[in-house]
Amino acid sequence: MGRRVACAARASTGPRGGRKRSVGYELGLVATVAISGWIALDLLTSTGWQRRTLSVACMAATVGLWAAGDLLLAASDDAASRRFALRVNYLGICALPLALFAVAAQAARPAWWGRGRQILAGAAVVPLVAYSCLFWSSADWFVDYDAQPVRRGPIFYAFMLHGWALVTVSWVYFARTARRLRRASPLRMLALAAGTLAPLAANFFHILVMPALPDLTPVALGFGALCIRFAVIDSGLALYLPLARSDVLEQVQVGILVADLEGRVVDANRAARELTRVAQPIGRSLPELVAKARARRDVFVECTTVPLHSAVAEVGAAALLEDRTNARHAEQRLQLAARLEALGFLTAGIAHEVNNPLAFIRANLSQLEKLAHELDASAAAAPLPAGLRVLAAEAGELVEETQEGVERIAALVLRLKSFARGETAEAQRGPVDLGRVADTAIAMASVGLPAGAIHRIARETPPVRAVEGELVQIALNLLVNAVQASGDPVDIEVEVGPEDGGASLRVRDRGTGIAPEIRPHLFDPFFTTKPPGTGTGLGLSLSYDLARRSGGRLEAANREGGGAEFVLWLPCEAAEGTRASG
Repeated sequence: MGRRVACAARASTGPRGGRKRSVGYELGLVATVAISGWIALDLLTSTGWQRRTLSVACMAATVGLWAAGDLLLAASDDAASRRFALRVNYLGICALPLALFAVAAQAARPAWWGRGRQILAGAAVVPLVAYSCLFWSSADWFVDYDAQPVRRGPIFYAFMLHGWALVTVSWVYFARTARRLRRASPLRMLALAAGTLAPLAANFFHILVMPALPDLTPVALGFGALCIRFAVIDSGLALYLPLARSDVLEQVQVGILVADLEGRVVDANRAARELTRVAQPIGRSLPELVAKARARRDVFVECTTVPLHSAVAEVGAAALLEDRTNARHAEQRLQLAARLEALGFLTAGIAHEVNNPLAFIRANLSQLEKLAHELDASAAAAPLPAGLRVLAAEAGELVEETQEGVERIAALVLRLKSFARGETAEAQRGPVDLGRVADTAIAMASVGLPAGAIHRIARETPPVRAVEGELVQIALNLLVNAVQASGDPVDIEVEVGPEDGGASLRVRDRGTGIAPEIRPHLFDPFFTTKPPGTGTGLGLSLSYDLARRSGGRLEAANREGGGAEFVLWLPCEAAEGTRASG
């Protein structure tokens, strides 16, 4: 092989030792190397070292190797340099059809693409055999460089036919992909045909028609590379999308899903994988992944889908996923605060309007009470009929019961006013009787319920140090939840008593209980199992926070025999004082 290469070098060199080729031809080779290098570097620097980008960049690099090998052959002046130039030249010649076929199959995804690695490995056998001929004496089988003109063997022709077949199939795959993605415009199809078939025609002409003339294939490849760049890459037919570098996208806190023209995800950053809870989103449907992100209950994900365009056409779509949980919670807190403020004004107004007629009723009842006592104690009732005398005798008792009802209304109004003011200052902390807290909350929660629906078990309980309004709010939240969770009839039990060096208030219902999957999120802000629009998910969260601020705790468990039990535990006032002095 070395002797034949040396003879060929002496026979085909000019005065400077280079092959006799025109300056224009060599400029064409240089242009091809520059174009292929620009395409490869542009792809790699714009998208990073990713597998689908590397396949396209490798295709451009093989074009450069083919042209560079021809330039090296022109400059070679000895057997060693010519041997090296041939190996560079054939590296590009052998790899280019295979790289083009891989890119086209990746875009078209034919039925055999699931076994793509095995098919591509099989397609690489013939080029590998052909390239190996440069490393052993293969003149009779591959190319005899001693013969004038150069004589080609069966391996070379089999290799050429194999390469032409791969290029033709690649053009068919690109054309089918263009039609499927509605990118088959006349200009794009013309560029596609020129990019793949023009170098094929040049190679066919050189080998079978005019083998004595310089091979124009590498020059045609430079023109073809530009056409492929326009028709395949920039139009989105290949799985390449012109975005920023992948290492930057990977660190962005906003989830980014990038899909091709068919809606298949071709890239996803870390935030997108976390928000969709899909470890391998590549190849999945973009709408499917967006729906998974929106369906999450533990976080609020805002999704925006935008089309992606290159310089010449739409190449795909991107979905931006942003975790808006904190912002959503802040908005809901503001809305709740506004509602509570409005409720406070409304409650204060109602209390004021109720207090005015209550004052008249109290004054009138005081006069009626005097009249009732006079009728009962004097002989003024003697002339009255029997029925009226009985009524006069019971008048005092009736007035007393009415006064008791009026006082209950007045106490309820006072509690509403205290609740509306939100008196939670530290200065208002003091000894609080949990029994009185339970009675107040029961009176407010029993409105509209049958008598005895909420009953209390009373035990001697030490006072706790807290803000009474806050404890009433906690107890009221627990009772309202118990009423809503109970069936018909409502059966709620409230027990207050000493426990673990402090005092506890227990609320038990006979509802459905607490499901295991709900228990870890029971006290999370904005977590609710109620239908949309019927609950804010803040009652238990606020109660938990108020209990913690009072030095206590709020716990929940399922009740034996069915239902749920919530326990508010607080340290007694003596324990608080001891802890503070210590």
